[in-house]
Amino acid sequence: MSLTRLQRFQYFAWAAGTLWTGRNRSCPACNWTDTSLIKRKYWLTSLWYCESCDLRFRVPKDDPPRSAQFYQEEYTQGFTTDCPSETDLASLTATKFADAEKDFRPYVEVLRAAGLRSGDAILDFGCSWGYGSWQLRDAGFNVYSYEISKPRAQYAKQKLSCNIVESLEGLRGRLKCVFSAHVIEHLADPNLLWNVGTTTLEDGGLIVCFCPNGDPLMEGIYGASRYHQLWGKVHPLLVTSNFLQKSSKKHGYRSRVYRSPYKLTAIAANGADDNSYGDELCLIAARI
Repeated sequence: MSLTRLQRFQYFAWAAGTLWTGRNRSCPACNWTDTSLIKRKYWLTSLWYCESCDLRFRVPKDDPPRSAQFYQEEYTQGFTTDCPSETDLASLTATKFADAEKDFRPYVEVLRAAGLRSGDAILDFGCSWGYGSWQLRDAGFNVYSYEISKPRAQYAKQKLSCNIVESLEGLRGRLKCVFSAHVIEHLADPNLLWNVGTTTLEDGGLIVCFCPNGDPLMEGIYGASRYHQLWGKVHPLLVTSNFLQKSSKKHGYRSRVYRSPYKLTAIAANGADDNSYGDELCLIAARI
């Protein structure tokens, strides 16, 4: 993500201010207080580890109101957030986003391997400007879209005819799947993902969540510099495979975690993943 000078200044000014107001180092997922320092960054921010649930998280932590305000207008991350022009959008939809930065064909394959079928109701949780929702709908799914940024949600609704939902209450118990691609690492409270699933999924419904691989062994593969670029202003959480499994169990889900590149045969058989590495994690969690 590219930050403007003003955004960078505001972020570090906020982080510096928390040095005097006090810093809460309890885990944002499970409230465990006996957390451990992993690394400091610019002496103003730091990465901490929760031994209880295996989450890695940034201090100072975000609070939900501040996080929501940031994502309305300030958050920018290239293709992910920049609503395309009419000409560019026409080109993307004409090719069905094939080979674009956010080509969802690998995700659609995972969903099908996990047992999802055409016509199944899916919530695209954190849909941004609708590129993923459009592709999931094109693949035959009945797609509902939820996005915290009102400008991007409006673009998705107007330009890509996405079925934007402002409240999840109307979806209570109606969904086969809550789908989330690179959203959980942005959340001030990661429990939100499972809470959404508990609200909207039918019995046996799935949470399918993709996120960057924050497993500690990746630091040895990436090198420290690249690994620690995975957390910061936009990514307050560094998610590990152990955290995804522990949190799923805590919330009443039976889960498997897979690493890219995904082996569809293993996913279809609900088998174990024999790949220890991979840039991306995929959680498939069934509501018990």
